[in-house]
Amino acid sequence: MQQKTQLSNGLTVVSERVPELRSCSLGIWCGAGSRFETEKQAGLSHFLEHMFFKGTQSRTAYDIAVSMDSVGGQLNAFTDREHTCYYARVMDRHLPLAIDILSDMVNHSLFDAAEIEREKGVVLEEIKMYEDTPDDQVFELFNRSFYRSHPLGRPVIGYAPMVRGLTRQDLVEYVERRYHPGNLLIACAGQVDHDELLALLEKHFQGTQNGQKPLPTSPPPTTTQHRSVYNKSCEQTYLCLGAPGISYVDPRRYTMLVLDSVLGGCMSSRLFQEIREKRGLVYSVSTIQTALSDCGTFGIFAGTSAEKVPEVLTVARGIFSDVAGNGITDEELVRAKELLKGALALNLESTSSRMMRIARNNLYYGRFVPIEETIQKIDDVSPSQVKELASWLLDPDRYSLAALGPVTEVDGIAAQPLPESLALSI
Repeated sequence: MQQKTQLSNGLTVVSERVPELRSCSLGIWCGAGSRFETEKQAGLSHFLEHMFFKGTQSRTAYDIAVSMDSVGGQLNAFTDREHTCYYARVMDRHLPLAIDILSDMVNHSLFDAAEIEREKGVVLEEIKMYEDTPDDQVFELFNRSFYRSHPLGRPVIGYAPMVRGLTRQDLVEYVERRYHPGNLLIACAGQVDHDELLALLEKHFQGTQNGQKPLPTSPPPTTTQHRSVYNKSCEQTYLCLGAPGISYVDPRRYTMLVLDSVLGGCMSSRLFQEIREKRGLVYSVSTIQTALSDCGTFGIFAGTSAEKVPEVLTVARGIFSDVAGNGITDEELVRAKELLKGALALNLESTSSRMMRIARNNLYYGRFVPIEETIQKIDDVSPSQVKELASWLLDPDRYSLAALGPVTEVDGIAAQPLPESLALSI
């Protein structure tokens, strides 16, 4: 049973009762992500995610950790381009504790100056870790050239100079602007009673007021086609071949899921079978897709030896050309649909997956999307719809390329040294 309520202070609460499960997952979602930051704020949303775990008026960071560990619960958070989510998974009898801890973190964090300076060191090390991971770094290089000056071109984690310069006042002002009930959604799934959930949330969010100023928005991006090749001393060359995709709310989303599964979303996909299994050119190859509220990205990721790069690109483009021109087979269509429905069914066994599903449904669609509706939309995808989408999506003239590795050139573009201006840690 799914229910939705908006409290008098503007806080939206959604829940899904699953009586056969004994656990509960609760998430507090905030419309605070990297696309809403100014250039000087780059990384602020992510840094705040860290700081909410560093102590409140009534709990130290150690108290927060011990309280959750003592009941066998899990506490975590993530920041993406449009949202930050703080979530817990506990046995149903410990849901009041999870609500107490998470609401305390969101409403009463201290942002102690000493903790801020200490956590800067943690995040700076996290940035260095990303720079030592070229398969992550190539995506950042792709996005910077693809989105140019738009906030989506900046990494969620931010840049070291901005992180070093953050002050307590920066954090407090950002929280005041974005972390208010009107910009929050609380989702809970599992063994939960909606009325009892509301009573607990009324208690913990009493006195919190909706924001008085309109929230700054982020306009849709204008993308730039590019081919960016950088030399870096590492074992493999990492490739990201991508183009504008579709948004999270695009009615073609289910067609996209089918097409993605056939191309590179599973072990039986064309890219995996042709590039890895038949030719042995790579260990890792897959499609990538990012869907946001008003835009998206679709493409390929692969890691291979420098001398194999031309063949990997040639084969991948050949697969794209074939699917764009001829569509997919009936067998591939049936297999993709069953894969998607099977993955959906497996996710229903996890309260965390259910919580995230109902949260995103309500954040992007403003409603619950029934499982039956999702299954029906997957089943309704036709070969002609896949071919129509593929003929647009897989047009080679739309694609950009980022390459990073021990290469002198890729695709006829000479490699350049990775300049300091493209490093996160400068």
